Amino acid sequence: MAGADPLISAYVLHSRRYRDSSLLLELLTRERGRVACIARGVLRAKRPDTFLQPFQALQVGLRGRADVLTLTTAEAGGLPLSLSGRQLYCGFYLNELLQHMTARQDPAPALFDDYAEALGNLQQADDVEPVLRRFEVGLLLQLGIGLNLTHDAAGDPIDPGQRYGYDVPAGAVPAVSDMADTVSGSTLLALHNNKLDSDGARREARLLMRRVLNYHLDGRPLKSRELFGTGRSS
Repeated sequence: MAGADPLISAYVLHSRRYRDSSLLLELLTRERGRVACIARGVLRAKRPDTFLQPFQALQVGLRGRADVLTLTTAEAGGLPLSLSGRQLYCGFYLNELLQHMTARQDPAPALFDDYAEALGNLQQADDVEPVLRRFEVGLLLQLGIGLNLTHDAAGDPIDPGQRYGYDVPAGAVPAVSDMADTVSGSTLLALHNNKLDSDGARREARLLMRRVLNYHLDGRPLKSRELFGTGRSS
């Protein structure tokens, strides 16, 4: 692929075969947000661009004004990340979240940077849950639907010794005796501060974020969640 288009930073979120020799790619770019593009003829090349894979930092050139652009240039923007096992599943989970929750052609440089940081942290993490929770909270913040984890729905500061229900549109409300799916105030504050140091806080934060994300996904299932089995992280 050749072209004089300016190069921009990108990651492949998803790819599938397009016709006989091309790929249809879903990219997350720093400068243009999420974009769809066609990499024409790459499967026909003697040395196909094998780096057009998830979790590889790229520099790409894009051309066109339609919803689906043309990839004119692609080169590696760094060494590929080595993700395996649960770390790999978490990477697929982040990719699927971005595909479902972001709009195309809506630049969000901070979200791109958060994603790149999360991938790097996953590669090094023995415990992936704090990495996922930090990205999920940041994603909602970048989309303008962030959670209020420091004050309840009435505007009062979260009490670490209190239990709360969490109404997604309104926020935290002090729990009453018959309320299901409650979360401790200490977990809300730990989630805000990215300090999920106990198994109980990790579990409560995971269940809360799953419920919040399901609300914003309008019930659309995430296939990547099926990869985690019983000891789920997402």
